[in-house]
Amino acid sequence: MAGLLDGLRVLDLSLWQPGHTATQYLADLGADVLKVEPPGGDRMRVLPDRFVNFNGHKRSLVLNLKSEADRVRLRDLAREAEVVIEGFRPGVADKLGAGYEALAAVNPALVYCSISGFGQTGPLAASTGHDANYQAYAGAFVAPPAGGAPVASGALIGDQGSGLAAAFAILAAVLCARRTGRGEQIDVSIADLIMTWTAPMGVIDPSRASNVQGKGSGGISTYAVADGHVVLGIFSEDHFWAALCRHLDLSDLAALNMVERSERGAELKDILQARFASRTRDELVAELDALGIPCAPILTRAEALEHPHFWARGVIARGPEGDRRVTHPITYRNHPARKPGLPPDLGEGGDQGWGQ
Repeated sequence: MAGLLDGLRVLDLSLWQPGHTATQYLADLGADVLKVEPPGGDRMRVLPDRFVNFNGHKRSLVLNLKSEADRVRLRDLAREAEVVIEGFRPGVADKLGAGYEALAAVNPALVYCSISGFGQTGPLAASTGHDANYQAYAGAFVAPPAGGAPVASGALIGDQGSGLAAAFAILAAVLCARRTGRGEQIDVSIADLIMTWTAPMGVIDPSRASNVQGKGSGGISTYAVADGHVVLGIFSEDHFWAALCRHLDLSDLAALNMVERSERGAELKDILQARFASRTRDELVAELDALGIPCAPILTRAEALEHPHFWARGVIARGPEGDRRVTHPITYRNHPARKPGLPPDLGEGGDQGWGQ
């Protein structure tokens, strides 16, 4: 069956996970992704778990962009491509003859996407970093109570999120380029992206922008149970709160609204903690779920990888060699994404360029 993006030609110059993620989403849907790797290969090849999950269904071509002959080859490929994506530090692609101006000169309809930590312009553009650095600048670290050290997310939210954002931006620009014949230069900043996720709670009233993980409202809080932790998810839904209180024989608290719960957050959390402490995690979650009350177990990464929901959804599946793999995260009824594929060996499948 044809994929949604069959016929889309993508040159992937990226060497790190953000670019790999973006082009994996495109490849999953049928795009022809040609990885351009330096001599010796993509630096992510030494991290097999990441490499295999974000480079399936791609081809590989080795080019030394410090060589003029290979720069000519790159321009020839760009002439026939619709998309180029790169993840160098700002200015490096230009020095290698792989910048927007050089490639758009041979293909004005080219969609050219750059992913970097802080963007192509601005006071921090030349700064180096990884996911934790971008989270730190964007105010995404959480400071626990009692003066504990701030901590970053346990997931690579910047790397993964910027890849998804880049794929979205690329496809929007491709639609426009196919309609108008005019390409686009896209500047994806990982720090910018995280900032747009953390800023909404403080742009109007900065006093609400605290990073401290406080007591919460009682309804949205984590609780220790006999064999782990759970998190309640009651925010504005007064009916969820009332149902919980009735179930726990706390009817005198059932009428509290969201504002009142927030004002009494520390007190309410202590009350609920006392009720939950002796319960087992899975027993409590099942009990509250049956009542329609949002409560989830806080799983370890290993537990999450074995959870039947993700296997049933196909988000985790067996790869072509029987190994456990991450799959495309979105479901399409009429044009399903491709199942996990093997990444190319260095130089595999790229010598013929785009073919016919």
